[in-house]
Amino acid sequence: MDVKQLPVRRSDVAIIGAGFSGINIACQLQRKLGVTDYVIYDRASDYGGTWFANRYPGCGVDIPGVFYSLSWAPNAEFSRAFPSQPEILDYLRRVATQQNIPQHIRLRTEWTGAHWDEKACKWRVFLTDLETGAPFIHEAKILVSAVGGYVNPKYPSLPGLEDFQGPVAHTAAWPEHLDLAGKNVVVVGNGCSASQTVPAIIDQVQSVTQFVRSPQYYVPMPNIKIPQLLRQAFSLLPALLLLFRWFFFWLLETSLFQFYNDKSGQRAREWAVKTSRDHVRKTAPEQYWPLLTPSYDLGCRRRILDDRYLKTLSNPKMFLTNDSIASVGKNSVTTMSGKEYPTDVIILATGFEFTQWKSDSIIGRNGVSLQQHWRQFGGIEAYKSVAMSEFPNLFYLLGPNSGSGHTSVLYSIECSTELILKLAQPVLNRRAAAVEADGNAEREWCETIQGALRKTVLTKSCSSHFTDAHTGWNFFSYPFSSLRFWFGTRFPDMSHWTYT
Repeated sequence: MDVKQLPVRRSDVAIIGAGFSGINIACQLQRKLGVTDYVIYDRASDYGGTWFANRYPGCGVDIPGVFYSLSWAPNAEFSRAFPSQPEILDYLRRVATQQNIPQHIRLRTEWTGAHWDEKACKWRVFLTDLETGAPFIHEAKILVSAVGGYVNPKYPSLPGLEDFQGPVAHTAAWPEHLDLAGKNVVVVGNGCSASQTVPAIIDQVQSVTQFVRSPQYYVPMPNIKIPQLLRQAFSLLPALLLLFRWFFFWLLETSLFQFYNDKSGQRAREWAVKTSRDHVRKTAPEQYWPLLTPSYDLGCRRRILDDRYLKTLSNPKMFLTNDSIASVGKNSVTTMSGKEYPTDVIILATGFEFTQWKSDSIIGRNGVSLQQHWRQFGGIEAYKSVAMSEFPNLFYLLGPNSGSGHTSVLYSIECSTELILKLAQPVLNRRAAAVEADGNAEREWCETIQGALRKTVLTKSCSSHFTDAHTGWNFFSYPFSSLRFWFGTRFPDMSHWTYT
């Protein structure tokens, strides 16, 4: 179809993604700038982002709930220290409803690309209505990518899987009505999702055979219930809830130092490794210790906060193995050693495809694609994690190097949102047509980030899915303190940004 014939919609701001990032920036556009001319697009059937997509049994957060909430919308109602998926989704939707956000959300709509219109100083965003298949264009002064990474399932290559006669469920695409009662279940993977799923299903199944792909580090962390009296105190005394929030902020911040390759970092890692191994030996059956003892540096991959998983390994219904799957039959799984396991249900806890970095279909100034831009810079990056030169009025939330292995991602989202609001305000107030990051400042920032990362364990040697296998660049982690992130977004050097 001729692009000129496509229907066109318009607003000041277009936001892609209706999870925490998209909901938060929409709320803050209204609260702080008085902007209501915006639209949020999401391809899912309902909003909530990661917390709508991930609905597997036992799903929850591994950051204390008091800090896994928005600073301007504290939540006193979480029932446990580490809230469950239903509670988090309920909280997010409650915040959105209170701020009248749902009326701005358009679901079952997927973006396929965006082109910068230099003459009009607008983004032409290409989208498709997934219900009808009809494409259309949305023109906006400001384009915000609030697309998260923990949504798209990553499926392993298992010969014969298509012939399996029972249900196959990925933790990131959990069927609404999956009956596991009395079934022989195979779980593929042993990361965070698997460690939550296995304890949640063990009582109802006939057996669980779990295939370990790589050992993990486990941190003992009981998920204690928050007494009703304390929750009432949080509601009546907001300052008390704020005090708890600050306490956990600083507590989590201290764990940053164990990622560094200096002497203090090595000592911190040695202590954490000892804690993990002691916990494994105290809690898990001895026969599984070799499968639960990593050889890579602590910090390379996400640690698992363990409440019930290691205890579950002592259940007679449970069997753990690193014997790789060779093939899948109609009602069984056969391993490389030739062993065959009767199987009624296969659960894939194999992680996510990080497809949020659309690059070849985003075209900035002079016809340069984002993919070309990143090739020039040497890898996926963004100045202050939110913007790139040659791409005016385009901002990322949860952008490159905005994540962290030691604290709440919502903190990063809020900091980045504050910076985006500051930069976008002159454009939205019609005092400027466009704002763009300075290329030299962007390159210097990029070199600073990657130089700092090389002094940590977060490098190519980790073989992490957050590291580019070709360049060795880590495009996820922020290697500095959270306070530096805060100051850098609240008090940016405006000489590094150009307004036209």
